Amino acid sequence: MSDLSLPEIVGFVVPGLFICGLALWTVGMIRVFRQRRILRYTDRFRAEELTGRVRQLKIRGDEEQAVRLTQVELGMSVNLARSWVRSI
Repeated sequence: MSDLSLPEIVGFVVPGLFICGLALWTVGMIRVFRQRRILRYTDRFRAEELTGRVRQLKIRGDEEQAVRLTQVELGMSVNLARSWVRSI
């Protein structure tokens, strides 16, 4: 069947798992950095929920509504809210 021995297989699997773990960590850090602006205004769970709602509004093309939602939910200024919505 195959001429691969156990040490050779482990030699492929361990770096592969490391790379996958590094990729997951990177994705998590990107999420945190995108939410860092609003973490001053609210807790993490509410920030994640608000980020999801803003993304949905942006996908639908309602960026101004997303800005208003951010202002109402967090009490941000117009310019700061608009800047944060664009960064998502």
